[in-house]
Amino acid sequence: MADNSPGRTTDRAAEPGGPIDVTSAVEPASSAEADVAARARLLRRTRATRSERNLTLGLKFLSYGSLVLLWVVLSAALGSNVLPGPLDTLAFIVREFERGALTHHLWITTQRVLVAFTVAMVVGVTVGAAMGSSKRFDATFEGWLITGLTVPRILLFVVAYLLLGLSDRALIIALVVTVVPTVVVAVREGTRAIDGGLLEMARAFRRSRAAIWRRVVLPQIMPYVVGTARGVLALSWKMVVLGELLGRTSGVGYQISFYFQFFNMRGILAYGLTMMALLAVIDLVVMGWLQRSVFRWRAPVKVGATG
Repeated sequence: MADNSPGRTTDRAAEPGGPIDVTSAVEPASSAEADVAARARLLRRTRATRSERNLTLGLKFLSYGSLVLLWVVLSAALGSNVLPGPLDTLAFIVREFERGALTHHLWITTQRVLVAFTVAMVVGVTVGAAMGSSKRFDATFEGWLITGLTVPRILLFVVAYLLLGLSDRALIIALVVTVVPTVVVAVREGTRAIDGGLLEMARAFRRSRAAIWRRVVLPQIMPYVVGTARGVLALSWKMVVLGELLGRTSGVGYQISFYFQFFNMRGILAYGLTMMALLAVIDLVVMGWLQRSVFRWRAPVKVGATG
């Protein structure tokens, strides 16, 4: 008979021929195996991510390198007088920078672009949101929008210079009128895509119109606003060069026109490439920071194995 006294416990697992409790032995082993498997999966995922990042970086270098290589090949085939190579163009940029002409004209162009871009975004977002949220407002200004989208852009600069004179005011007004329709179209479509259920919920809770616009409407149209802002900024840079080339005596466009009269390809490439580099920095640094700031409330998207 087994002794069941309080001072003594029975360990049947230790008796010969008794049942063996393997739970305590299996659980640590299973836990260790699961930990090893998890670490192995994490290591494979880390290696795959690093490999993909290195591949993407390599492809980017290949893309830019192929452009430079094409430039070098064309320069060698056509001759440096027709198409200067990268080194000749870089030397010209350095000389222009040392004498102060490059920074002077580049800063003037940048000021014009920033003023026109700011005004165009404010007007475009306001009008686009109003047209997207009101059918009557949309019908009233539809003719204006279609006219702005279809009129030749060079015509706007010519008319502005004829009406207002060869001044910065005429250039900026023409530039604003040129890019505003693009902003209006994007923001109008974004406003139409707003979730109506959220608007009804906000009205049901008796939120003010200002609160609804700030908390419901703006967060939903911000992807459209930021997306079109990057495109409009690039368009503004291109169009301001055209405006300066037609009727101004300063700026990158004027310098390109000046060197064109002397068939100086080095000067044309120098100012064109410098403006391209500045636009790329603004787009990647400033607009990239703005996009991250605007979308910081979004949760990171997790992509599964199926993509």
